[in-house]
Amino acid sequence: MRMDEQDFKVKFTRRYIIGAAGTIALNGVVLLLPDKWAGAKSIKTSEKQLDINAAGNSSKIKIHMPEYAYDGGRVPFSFTVESRMNETDYVRQVHILSEKNPFPRIASFQFTPNSGKAFARTQIRLSTSQHVIAVAEMNDGSSLTARKWIEVTINGCKED
Repeated sequence: MRMDEQDFKVKFTRRYIIGAAGTIALNGVVLLLPDKWAGAKSIKTSEKQLDINAAGNSSKIKIHMPEYAYDGGRVPFSFTVESRMNETDYVRQVHILSEKNPFPRIASFQFTPNSGKAFARTQIRLSTSQHVIAVAEMNDGSSLTARKWIEVTINGCKED
C-alpha cells in the first residue's frame, strides 16, 4: 500500500510540473504578442491606435444593451454586424470601447468567414453614464462604427 501512495505522488507531481511549465510557456508567448491597444488609457488614444473616426454611426452594426443600468458591474451587452460572411465580405474583428471607463478597451472579438455570423453576447462593466462604441474591422480594411448611450447609476469599475 505504501509503495502505491508514493508512486501516485511522484506521477502527480511530474504531471503537475509538466502542466505548469506548459502553462507558463504558453502565457509567455501570449504576452509577447503585439497588442495595438497596449497602454491605451483614453478613448482618443484607442481611436488613434485603431485608426478610426468614432463620430459616425453605421447602420450595419446593431448594439443591444439597456438604456439604463442600475449596477454598472454587470451590464448585458451584445452586437450584430450585417455582413455576408463569405471569402469576399466578412468581419475580421469587432472592438468594444467605453468613453469613461478607467481603461477604454472592454473587449475584442475575432471572426472568419466560417463564423457564419458576426455576433457576440457578454456582460460588461461600466464606470458611469457614457457612450459604448463598437468598431468593426472588415476584411477589405474598412471600419464601421456604432455607438450607444447608457445611463449607469452605480459605478461598476470601482476597486474594493
